[in-house]
Amino acid sequence: MAGVGGIASTESRGWWFGRSEQLAPGLIVTGAIAAAAWWFGARVPLVGPAVFGLLAGLALGSINAPSAALQPGTDYTLKRLLRLAIVLFGASLSFAEIVNIGGGTLLVILAVVVLAISLTYVFGLWLRAPSRLVSLIGVGTAICGATAIITIGPIIEADEEETAFAVTTIFLFNMVAVIVYPLLGRLLALSSVAFGTWAGTAIHDTSSVLAAAYTFSDAAGKVGTVVKLTRTLMLVPLAFLFGVIHTYRLGRSDRGAATRVNFVKIFPWFILWFVLAAVLNTFGAFSASGVKFSAQVGKFLIVMVMVAVGLSANPRRMARMGLRPFFIGLFASLLIAAISIFLIRWVTD
Repeated sequence: MAGVGGIASTESRGWWFGRSEQLAPGLIVTGAIAAAAWWFGARVPLVGPAVFGLLAGLALGSINAPSAALQPGTDYTLKRLLRLAIVLFGASLSFAEIVNIGGGTLLVILAVVVLAISLTYVFGLWLRAPSRLVSLIGVGTAICGATAIITIGPIIEADEEETAFAVTTIFLFNMVAVIVYPLLGRLLALSSVAFGTWAGTAIHDTSSVLAAAYTFSDAAGKVGTVVKLTRTLMLVPLAFLFGVIHTYRLGRSDRGAATRVNFVKIFPWFILWFVLAAVLNTFGAFSASGVKFSAQVGKFLIVMVMVAVGLSANPRRMARMGLRPFFIGLFASLLIAAISIFLIRWVTD
C-alpha cells in the first residue's frame, strides 16, 4: 500500500509541476506587462492601470500574435484569476455606504442604473450590435466602467473582443466627461452637492468621478465619492441578476436537446462568492488592513486580466464591429448624463 501511495504522490507532483510549467510563460508575461501598466497607471490615474494593460496587450498582440506557449497562462488568467479578482473586489465593498446618502439620492442612483442599462440595450439591438457587447457597454456606463465590464463579462460569456471594445469605448467617454462635466456644472449653476451627485451618478469610472468632482469643488468631491461608492454597490445584485438571466437563456436554448438541462451546472457560481464577500465585509468580518490588501491584489489581478484580454483579442474581429460600439457608448453616456441631471433637479427642487 505504501508503494501505491508513493506512486500516486509522485504522479500528483509530476502533474502539478507539468501544469505549472504550462502556465508559467503566460502568467509571467501577463504579470510583467501588468506590473508595467500598474506603474504607468499610478502616474496617470485618469487613464489607470487597467486601460494601460489592455492597450499594451492589444498592441503586442497586433504586432506579433502570442505564441502557443503563452496560451495556457493567458487562458488561466482569463478564467481562474478573473474569478478570484471579482471575489476579492467583492470583499472591498460594503453596503454600509448606503446609510451615508439620503433616500432621494439612492432613488436617483437606482433609476439611473436601471434606465441606462435597459435603454442602452434597446438602442444597441436597434443598431444590430452583438447583445453581449451591448450589455457590457450598458453596465460599464451605468455602474463603474472597466470593473463592471470585467465582472459581468464572464457571467454572460462575452469574448475577448467584446470586452476589449467595451472597455476602450467607456475609457474614451470617461476622458471627455472629466473635461466637460465641470464646465457644464458651472454653466448650469449647480451647487456643489448637486454637481457631486451628478458626477457620482453619471461618470463611469471612479477616478474620473473624483477628478471631475474635485475640479468643481472640494465639497463636490466629497459628495461624488460617497455617491459613486454607493453606485458601485449596485454591481452586486446586478451580477446575480445577470447570472440568473443568462442561466435561464442557456436553459431555454438547450430545451430541444435530448438530455435534461442542468441549471446547477451552467449557473456561474462564483457570483455567490462575490456577493458573500461583500456581505461579510458589510458586517465587519474582515479587518481594515485585510480589506485594503485584498482590494490591491484584486486590482492587480484585474490588470493582468486586461493584459490577457488584449493579447487574446482578434484585431480583425474587432475591426468588423465598426463604429457601432462607439455610437452605443455615445448614446449611453449622453443618456445617463441627461437622466441623472433631470432626476437630481427634480429631487432637489
